[in-house]
Amino acid sequence: MQKKYRAALIGCGGMGEAHIQENYYKDVVHFTYVCDCDIQRALLFQKKYGVDHVTDDYRECVSSNEVDIVIIATRPKSHLEILQACIQSKKHVLCEKPICDTLESGRTFMELVKKHPEIKVLIGHLLRFNKTYQHAAEMIQNGAIGFPIIFRMVQNHHTMNWERYLSMLREVSPLIDCGVHYADVIHWFTGAKVTDIQAIGTRSEPDVPEGQYNYGLVTLCMSDGSIGYYEAGYSNTLSAQNIKEFMGPKGRIRLIFSKDRHEHQEEGDFIEYYQYPQKKYEVINVPCKRKPTGEQFDYLIRMIEEDLPPVPSMEEVMDAFETMLTADSMIKQHLS
Repeated sequence: MQKKYRAALIGCGGMGEAHIQENYYKDVVHFTYVCDCDIQRALLFQKKYGVDHVTDDYRECVSSNEVDIVIIATRPKSHLEILQACIQSKKHVLCEKPICDTLESGRTFMELVKKHPEIKVLIGHLLRFNKTYQHAAEMIQNGAIGFPIIFRMVQNHHTMNWERYLSMLREVSPLIDCGVHYADVIHWFTGAKVTDIQAIGTRSEPDVPEGQYNYGLVTLCMSDGSIGYYEAGYSNTLSAQNIKEFMGPKGRIRLIFSKDRHEHQEEGDFIEYYQYPQKKYEVINVPCKRKPTGEQFDYLIRMIEEDLPPVPSMEEVMDAFETMLTADSMIKQHLS
């Protein structure tokens, strides 16, 4: 008979809901706790998802004998402190990215995970579990567009709830918040290491916190000759864009997400594959969840039961984190 794991969710924001929504109904798990500093949000989650207990103190659920797994879906600044409590109480962890808010705390986080291999820790790099990205990675790794690769990656937000984004900017920049995904994508798709990082950014809104920026662009050079850029911004006036395009001497792969397919959103993501010199187009439909938190949670269960390594590895997580911290530091040094 399959074991049923008891889980606690800490952080009842957007990502917290993405985690519990995809997993609360599974036979393998029961959510015994939800926790948020806003107790009303936690109470709402309890009603929606049939959770046993509610608290505004993460220490209560982490130390509980009714918890086996903790999902950390809070802001990065709190991740290390909660991880330390989880390790002390011998709870397995699924922690949202980025792992922390500073390099020092990120390195401490990594050291703790390495010192306690009996505690399984998976970092929320969701793109590793996204079927569209998995398919594109396999195509590129099998030489579909040749090497080296040019990566064009843009994720800009035209904000309707500016206060929400300001709250995020008080802790992490756009490049660190989502950029760790795309630093990891370049490494994952090519297997190459970063050899050079350059970055620019600015404060285009007057109420962006001092010393912070709301628009940034980072360029990366890789050890195999591949290059790429990632552009990210939150703004009241910037146009919303989501570009993921990968080009090589033998062709191009462009991702078109189901949410952008106005007449066919119920189908899936498109991978548009252009082959050269054949000058031939092929379109591949990939049924895919935008946030595959269910698949990610399933993998954590396999880590626990089969002693599998995390995906990505903790070293890969740290490489992506350090890459974006370097870019972030470059920008902040030149902010007026």
